[in-house]
Formats: sequence, C-alpha cells, structure tokens
Amino acid sequence: MIISLNKQAENNFQPNTIKGSATILANSTQSALALSAVGLEVASIFPGEESKDIRFESRNEYDYAAIHLPDFNNLSSVPTFIEVYITREFLVILSDSSTLEKLETEFASCDGDGNSPAQMLSILFSYILKQDADLLEEIDNRIEALEEQSTLRKPEDHSVTIIALRKQLLALKRYFEALYDLLEELEDNKNNLFSKAQLQIFRVHKNKANRLLNTVLNLRDYLTQVREAFQNQLDISLNETMRFFTVITSIFLPLTLIVGWYGMNLRMPELAFGITYPIVIIVSIVFVILSLLYCKKKGWF
Repeated sequence: MIISLNKQAENNFQPNTIKGSATILANSTQSALALSAVGLEVASIFPGEESKDIRFESRNEYDYAAIHLPDFNNLSSVPTFIEVYITREFLVILSDSSTLEKLETEFASCDGDGNSPAQMLSILFSYILKQDADLLEEIDNRIEALEEQSTLRKPEDHSVTIIALRKQLLALKRYFEALYDLLEELEDNKNNLFSKAQLQIFRVHKNKANRLLNTVLNLRDYLTQVREAFQNQLDISLNETMRFFTVITSIFLPLTLIVGWYGMNLRMPELAFGITYPIVIIVSIVFVILSLLYCKKKGWF
C-alpha cells in the first residue's frame, strides 16, 4: 500500500486504517503525522551542518537514511533532501512535494507483491541512480567535444569550461562515495529488517553506485588529459611564435651590426670608393633573401 499524505488533507488521514505493509510519502510539514502513524518517536540528534550529510543509521526500532540530491548543473542551489525511515512493515519517505510526486509515479509502476519496504526502497535507489547515469553520459559528451577542440592548431580558451567540469566531477565523486557508504551500511542489516534476497537487491545498487563512482574517476582522468592537450597546443603555439621571432632576429642581427658601424663617427670606405655603399646594400638584400629561403626550406615558418 502506498499512502501519499502530500495529496490529502491531514485531518482526512486515519492511521488506524493501515493494514499490512505500507509506504507513506509526506512532506516536511507532515513528518510528525507520518511518523506517529507507524509508531515512531524521533528526535533529531544531528543539528546544524552535520544534518546535511548523506548518512545511514541503525537505531533501536528502525533504520534511518538521509539523502541529499544536489543539482550538479547548479552547485550553488539548495539540494533536494530525502529522509527515509524503515521498519519491518513500513517505509516513510519525507521530501518536498515535487520529489514525492515523481517517486509516487515510480512506485506506481511496481505491481504484484512488490509493496514491501525493501522493494519500495529499492525503487527509490533505482530512481536516484538512474538520473545520475544520464548526467555522467552528458558530461562524457562534453569532454569529448572539448577533446576535438584541443586538436585544432590554435584552439580557443576553454579553461572556464574545464574548471566548471572539474568542480562538477568533484561534487559527483563526493556524492557517490557517500551514497556507496550508505548502501554498504544498509547492506549490513544490523536491525535484521531485510531477508537475504532483499539484501541481494541492495548489493546490486551498491555495485552500481561503485561503478558510477569509477566512471566519475575515469572522467576526471579523461578531463585531465584533455586539459593537458590544450596546454600542449598552447605551448606549441608559443614555441612557434618564439621561433618566428628568433628567425627574424637571426636574419636582421648582421644588418643591425652594419647599422651600428655606420652609426660610428669613423672614416667609412664609401668616402674613398663610390660603389662601396651600393655593394653593402646589395649584400644585405642577398643575405636577407638567402636567410629567408633557408628558413623556409627548414620549415621554421
């Protein structure tokens, strides 16, 4: 049975009508009613910043999980917060209204005897991990597009995009590490709430979270290689510029020496021989032409 307090008035909800296993969906303002309906008295022991962490706890009568779902496309936004209370017969999920509506749609697709808390919890983790897999595929495509840009002779500056992707992947890495730890603790089954078959399902989700974490690590390495490719192209472009100026300097250095000679207050040869000055001009022009031809043959420009 799936009960959505999010879609009904609190005064119309009658806890004593719940028969058998049930999953209760409620927003934060209805948390006290939802918990009292399953006979749980909960006191928050993680105030402040610590309450914002992804974590799992096995308490006396139930298991508790807190899951934060950040918007990885806008890391400065407030993450979606989901609280989960698990007993042998009940699963209570607290979140905002829009998230609860999406989860109810996911739960509605479950038929047969799949209304146990373990089965509903499995659907919840499937919903969470499915969205992250799509995001990683999008990031992979963006990095691949950057790699193609890095092969250009003079690529544009994509440092801002690369930094943004690195921050996004770092946030994903921390998120999947925390989610993997949560699933690992859930699999320990300290309160003996789940059967071996149900634990096998959670093990599948844990392995998927681990694969997604490895994918994030591989994407970070891939992005690092792309960044190095951009840096190599910039270094090549800088080397070409330096080589060009080196060639120009080498060609005109002898001419600069001649200019220095003529700038001295000395008796120059052309004062005695009239053709000396034209000869110097012709020699200089020939030297420049031969130097340019030699550099062109060597492929220096």
